Amino acid sequence: MIVGLYLEDFSLLNKVTNRLKSKEFSLRHVKKVPENSDEISVIISKETLKNCKIAQIQPSNLDILELRLRCIFYNCEKVVAGIDPGGTSGLAIIGNNNLLYQNEFDNIEDLTCIIKSINEEIGLKTIKIGSGSPPERNQIVNSLHEYADLIKLVSEKSSGSGSHTAAATRIALRKELSESFEVYKPKDGEIAWVQQESRRLSKGLVTIDKQLAHQILVGKMTMKEAINTYTKRIKVH
Repeated sequence: MIVGLYLEDFSLLNKVTNRLKSKEFSLRHVKKVPENSDEISVIISKETLKNCKIAQIQPSNLDILELRLRCIFYNCEKVVAGIDPGGTSGLAIIGNNNLLYQNEFDNIEDLTCIIKSINEEIGLKTIKIGSGSPPERNQIVNSLHEYADLIKLVSEKSSGSGSHTAAATRIALRKELSESFEVYKPKDGEIAWVQQESRRLSKGLVTIDKQLAHQILVGKMTMKEAINTYTKRIKVH
């Protein structure tokens, strides 16, 4: 795939070229923009180019630039996201039965940010989330509440083993959907572990109570929010 680069902004040009390391992309610097081309599949530019019939990308989130290029190559208007929830969550994007993107995230906020960028810049058809790891699953669902109509829960039974991204890919490709979320009731040991984690992450300053730990486990609150809430509460008293 030949990608034309019409970028006079050297800083942006450098960032773009550093992102496009895959051998599937052949980069070509363009000084004069042609109206059409039999060779160049897409042009990356800072501003929208007038009188140019070649597909264009004005990059916003560079983390999904390669994904946007693949969407143009495979003619994908909307894509399907598969998420494997867990301490490390996997993400896979499928479009027209092609695997377009895979990544792992240790932070749910970063995962949410990527999902939002994909929807804004490309468009999401469905967000399929694995039914496992209820605490992380619920946090992901809650963080994507504005896309509630797109979210589908997918059973992870008999999904096999492998990496988080491989699991996310299987989730994205699965057609069977779970009817509803299983009611998750945190165990005493899980609550105690979350309380210990709050003390570790706050560097020994606070240990959140059981109610806040429960809120974290059911996905209604992040650890950061719980620590801040508890800190404010004890300051008042």
